[in-house]
Amino acid sequence: MYLANLDFVSAVSSGRTNLLKAFLLLGLLLASPAFAQAPPGSGRAPVPNVRAPVPQAAPAAAAPASTVAQPRSPTPSENERQLQGAAGVGRVVDGDTLRLEGRTYRLWGIDAPELIQVCQRDGQGYACGREAAAYLRMLLVPEPVLGENAPPATAPQLVCTPRTSDQYGRTAALCRLGDKDLGAEMVRAGWALVFTRHSSDYAPEEDEAREARRGLWSGTFDMPWDWRAKRLGE
Repeated sequence: MYLANLDFVSAVSSGRTNLLKAFLLLGLLLASPAFAQAPPGSGRAPVPNVRAPVPQAAPAAAAPASTVAQPRSPTPSENERQLQGAAGVGRVVDGDTLRLEGRTYRLWGIDAPELIQVCQRDGQGYACGREAAAYLRMLLVPEPVLGENAPPATAPQLVCTPRTSDQYGRTAALCRLGDKDLGAEMVRAGWALVFTRHSSDYAPEEDEAREARRGLWSGTFDMPWDWRAKRLGE
């Protein structure tokens, strides 16, 4: 009887030991970070605590070549624009100066009285500078086409071709209206003189005007360059 009791006690003690080992093993498993416990009362089994890798952002694509800012071409200066010449409808400034397409041109090879210059004719003073400007303005008016069946006249285009610059920085240009040389016409009419500082191209026209006593040659006057020297200190 005593031996039987001993065997029973030994078996119970062994069973407790095995049960204690089982609980210890279960506790170690539950404490492991590889398993995340489900919230209490959720009824869901624990799931492995494994995080998915975060996807890397794709590198930004390079901007297309067409969107890259290109250097701006330099804007031509006023002097460069004048040296290129111009064509269009002109406006008279004085007897030897025109405005064309926003640019100022002095007529090549001539010198006309200044706008405020006064000359003498028949013993009286008159505004020869204004009369010279008025004649140049008249030259810019297209001539009418005669005849009943004549087609409507197309105004010829004023074209100024630069030659050089004067002491005021103005571009001296050969200006033509159709086949009409405005410088030559001004000298021929006696309202401008040959400006030898540029050339003597219009000397024949000046001789013709002097002999016929046209324009300035119908009276007395100061040469425009002499008048400027006395009045403007040139």
